Amino acid sequence: MGTNAVATLCAAIACALMALGVSTATARNLSVSNQNFRWTFSDLEETAGELRNDCHVTLEGSLHSRTIRKVQGTLIGYITSVKTGQCNLGTTILTETLPWHVSYLGFSGTLPEITLIILRLRMNLRRVTCLMAADILARWIRNTITREVTGIEVPLERNEGIPLTGILCPAPRLGSLRSNGSGSVMLLGATTGITITLI
Repeated sequence: MGTNAVATLCAAIACALMALGVSTATARNLSVSNQNFRWTFSDLEETAGELRNDCHVTLEGSLHSRTIRKVQGTLIGYITSVKTGQCNLGTTILTETLPWHVSYLGFSGTLPEITLIILRLRMNLRRVTCLMAADILARWIRNTITREVTGIEVPLERNEGIPLTGILCPAPRLGSLRSNGSGSVMLLGATTGITITLI
């Protein structure tokens, strides 16, 4: 990725966080009840021109630590497994590029009532001979009473698609990714959720 592209991406992330009223203050850390997680999306949607592709996608991975420092851009974990349902655009997720990095970008809400935790994930895909990537800004939704993560949304605004960048791809065919609802966040290998507290 060129210098201008990196600068543009960083500016876009900063604007998105500001628009949400996200804070990146480092007065405290976040404590996660378990490091191993499973994110499931029933309707991750890919569009390319007039074509639409709805996929069931499950991402599994782990955090490096049960303590997350609230420092924007900090690498906090990896996606190590991806499972997909039927997809009809001929697009496949490049699992051979795993693990994918998960970074902390900030939070929304007023301490100690954090309602959202903002994350960044880079996903790699292939459509025929076209190699594509999506820099995904996702948010964990946190219940301020139970402290449980009740879901994950991607992208930050449901009506906006995440642009796909690619190699050997005609630009009009690249399309975008979006989700029309929130996915679930669970402890890996269980049906229980994950809680986040401030320490």
